[in-house]
Amino acid sequence: MIGARKQRGQWRRALGRAALVLAVVALIATNAPALHLLGSEPIQMIPARQPRLPLAAVFLSGDMGFHFGMSSDVAQALAARGVPVVGVVSPVAFAHRRTPDEARAIVEQAMRTAMRSTGARQLLLVGQSYGADIVATVAPQLPPDLLAHVRAINLMVPGRYVYFRADPTTLAYFAKPDAQPARAFRAFHGAPVICIYGMQEDDSLCPELDRSAVKVIALPGDHHLDRKPERLVAAAMGALHALVPAIRP
Repeated sequence: MIGARKQRGQWRRALGRAALVLAVVALIATNAPALHLLGSEPIQMIPARQPRLPLAAVFLSGDMGFHFGMSSDVAQALAARGVPVVGVVSPVAFAHRRTPDEARAIVEQAMRTAMRSTGARQLLLVGQSYGADIVATVAPQLPPDLLAHVRAINLMVPGRYVYFRADPTTLAYFAKPDAQPARAFRAFHGAPVICIYGMQEDDSLCPELDRSAVKVIALPGDHHLDRKPERLVAAAMGALHALVPAIRP
């Protein structure tokens, strides 16, 4: 009996330690953006490789930034094709909850920074995952003087529901959303739009858009597209090539 009680006590202590470790890990992961574990600067510049094209990309990353996930793959593909990238590191820029005006200001500032730092007068406005959510929400609200410089908008796996704080654990995304961009974006006609999503996604924005006005591309897989970034890169570059022939497919 004594041995059994001792064994049960050891199991309870072990489970308690494991629960504590999991709680600490969850706490750190949830606060990773605010703790700058996914970056400390809100803007990441990715220079173009030669020959450089006379346009730049403003790229809002997913909620894991440019070091994890598929944002880096697409950004590097653009740079390899001569397009300098001004990357908005979403887990830094949206480490704390933003207001709609603040979200729009972040995108506007990145666009002006892109034109000022690269000299480009034409822009690609690109977002992947969380970044695509923000782009879809902000684009219809951009001032005409900035929107006039946008050659194309590329949304990659955007969701129906938008949150103005990035959370790589996705726990915050179970709360009430801050925005639902479908209606406003369906009425948007400021620039050609590409929307790429996974066929197994059940909360994607892309199927809700007007296919006569938006190039909608369905790829195999769920939100993570079977974790095959080469498919996303091929689809994105091919669609952009159709709009901007200088971008190699």
